[in-house]
Amino acid sequence: MEKIRILISGIGKGRGGVASVVMNTLKYLDREKFDAVVLLTYDSAVEEDIQAMGYSIVKITPFGKDIRQYAAQLEALLQKEKFDYVWINNTSKVDVAIFRIAKKYGVRTIAHSHGECVEGSFLRKLTYRIIEMFTTRTFYKNLDIALACSESSAAYFYSKKYRKNHTVNVLRNSIDTERFAYNGKIREELREQIGAKEGDILLTAVGRITEVKNPLFMIDVLALLPEQYKIVYVGNGELQDAIAEKAETSDIKDRVIFLGMRSDVHQLLNAMDVFVLPSFHEGFPVSAIEAQANGLPCVISSKVTSECVLTDICFRENLDAAVWAERILQLPKNDRQEYAETIKEKGFDNRSYVEKFQEIILRDRSNA
Repeated sequence: MEKIRILISGIGKGRGGVASVVMNTLKYLDREKFDAVVLLTYDSAVEEDIQAMGYSIVKITPFGKDIRQYAAQLEALLQKEKFDYVWINNTSKVDVAIFRIAKKYGVRTIAHSHGECVEGSFLRKLTYRIIEMFTTRTFYKNLDIALACSESSAAYFYSKKYRKNHTVNVLRNSIDTERFAYNGKIREELREQIGAKEGDILLTAVGRITEVKNPLFMIDVLALLPEQYKIVYVGNGELQDAIAEKAETSDIKDRVIFLGMRSDVHQLLNAMDVFVLPSFHEGFPVSAIEAQANGLPCVISSKVTSECVLTDICFRENLDAAVWAERILQLPKNDRQEYAETIKEKGFDNRSYVEKFQEIILRDRSNA
């Protein structure tokens, strides 16, 4: 049987979000039936990991830098190499060139929605909305398979008319449950590395330090908590300086820790006491699933889909600092339990995810 070749696009610079989903898929893809090539438009933190798994990478000009050059290089690639599918991971319908060019060369298209809004400033969102007025028709005309990370993401990305007449496959993000299982043996060693003192209670926010993640909110929460509570930010982003300034103004700068981008999140979670996710929007946050698998009590925004609440240690709250502070104070301390198996049993293990992904493609291939 000839392998089904997939071109994968949409990975950004960091390790989180789409990159995490794609990497998990590549790890468990059936290599006897499928082959994949990763298309990058930026230098990415996961390049070495992709190559270590034996997959090829192709780099072209970013869509936002030079649309014509991007389209020309993409067309040259699809004309030269034979792909059966292109898997396009996105949160907007602005880049429809990849759909149009793929169909020109007989490549079936997979759109995968990973969010519930366009991130960024009001001007960016307005610009995207205006552009989509002209691109949406082309998007649907050239779409073969529709995927979304949650029901809410599907409702945001695909029109009511499309959802009424076509199938939107909801593939809820998954994790390597065994990797994120709690390991108490390394907890104290990691806490010492972080700089935690005896008695400290560590809150952690994992992900890009950017507007949609609402990271400044946690400074308001921390200011209402006793001195032994600290916040650990894992990730990079443009709001890091703003957080540091607000923490200093609130006289709690010594209780804020920045670890930057890390590849050992699965280990760092063992050192933490509470996971927080105060985002304004999320498609389906992998980080919340990872934290629950680790047995880490979670407080997440009520604006985040309830579909990611998989255990009795995850709580959704309105974005009110006093409410969050009260909830955090109520959470059990030093009572970590094993939840990795629970997450696996509910179907959020990577192997189950990839099996469903492959089934969708194989079914489409037999019907095409």
